[in-house]
Amino acid sequence: MHHEEDTEGGSFVLGFVAGAVLGAALGLLFAPRAGRETRRRVQESAQKFQETAGQRYQDASEKVSQMVDRGRDTYQRARDSVQRGVEEAKRYAGEAAGTARDYVDNAADTARSYANRAAETARSAADTARSYVNDTIESTKRTTNATINDIESQAKRNS
Repeated sequence: MHHEEDTEGGSFVLGFVAGAVLGAALGLLFAPRAGRETRRRVQESAQKFQETAGQRYQDASEKVSQMVDRGRDTYQRARDSVQRGVEEAKRYAGEAAGTARDYVDNAADTARSYANRAAETARSAADTARSYVNDTIESTKRTTNATINDIESQAKRNS
């Protein structure tokens, strides 16, 4: 909105100056003076108009240049802001990925620990069962051998 006000104000002033110069030139052309005097006044008015127009062009050029510079600055600030946002998002994503990796690693370690404990418990149970079976077999062998010996001794006595 500020830009529109500047443009409208500049247009009004430029139109006013151009109208004044044109009015002065026309007044000189139609004023009752000698030809040489009229040409001199028209030439002076044209020179003033040229100077005024040149100054207005210079002023407008400076304003446009300032606006372009402000636009560049605004673009650069916006670009820098977006770049910082992208970098921050990357950093947060990296942190989140690292945290997720840590959770997965911890879960894997916990699962591995439980699996190792279960395997150790199973090995211990298997060793206990093997020992029990071996003890039972040995006990059964001894009992069987003792029974066989008793039967053989009795058979020798009876014969």
